[in-house]
Amino acid sequence: MEEASARRYAELATRMEKLGAMEMAGAFHALIEERSDHIEEIVRRANQLTGASPPALADPRGLPSEIARSWDEAEASALLSPYRILGVAVDNEMLAFAFYSYVAAQSNDATVRATAEWLAGKALDHAATLRAERRRAYRREGAGRARDERPMLDASSLPEFVRQSRRLESRAAAFHRRIASRLAALGEDAASKTVAEVAERESAAGVEGANETDEAATVDLAQAATPSPLLRSALGEAERLHQAYLDLADHTRDEQVLVAAQQAADRTMQSLAAIAARWHVFR
Repeated sequence: MEEASARRYAELATRMEKLGAMEMAGAFHALIEERSDHIEEIVRRANQLTGASPPALADPRGLPSEIARSWDEAEASALLSPYRILGVAVDNEMLAFAFYSYVAAQSNDATVRATAEWLAGKALDHAATLRAERRRAYRREGAGRARDERPMLDASSLPEFVRQSRRLESRAAAFHRRIASRLAALGEDAASKTVAEVAERESAAGVEGANETDEAATVDLAQAATPSPLLRSALGEAERLHQAYLDLADHTRDEQVLVAAQQAADRTMQSLAAIAARWHVFR
């Protein structure tokens, strides 16, 4: 999976260069370099744990079908803008995150779980890098949906962080409760329970009595007839919340805010992994 992604990123970098998006091409080249180091680490771990390197994958059809398909669709279109190409790349990383989270959740082997969790974390890091590039493309192209923009925290003190984060948590909780309700209506009790548990954690961290959500998104959820798009929406909301905390941790100068943001990011990572593992079942 990692080698195939590196090859695909090289192809997307070439396409970016042809479109004149040199800054984005550079971002893909940076990801390729990081991916090379990542692959070397996977090989090192494989040799350490099993005594052999992973076998070469000559046939890309051996990849999980949903991951191979997302890349194939990108290659097949000559009309993809930088914004849409980056969207495909983000989706690929989130699919990888879902796959690794599923493995971690299902495995009874501690080493397998630890390795899968490490790979999941790397995929999430890559998705964050690509989302930053996609936001730049969004501003340049004037395309995309407002909901693709993740919420921002700009707290300069711990009380301000608490106030802002409670509002974001309440909004996410309301969104996830609606998804859980819709999944229950579809008879997907296990998936509904997973999302409802995420909503409960967010509600506990949010403002009591708040029920803020996006009306347009609620209409889309009500029309969803299968669990996959619902879980994907749930995953997207959890990721936006998680990345908001990571962004704040990256730029804050207040030690208390840093610690609180890191703790919140750890908690939301649990929600991300739980939803991703459930989403993978329906992919």
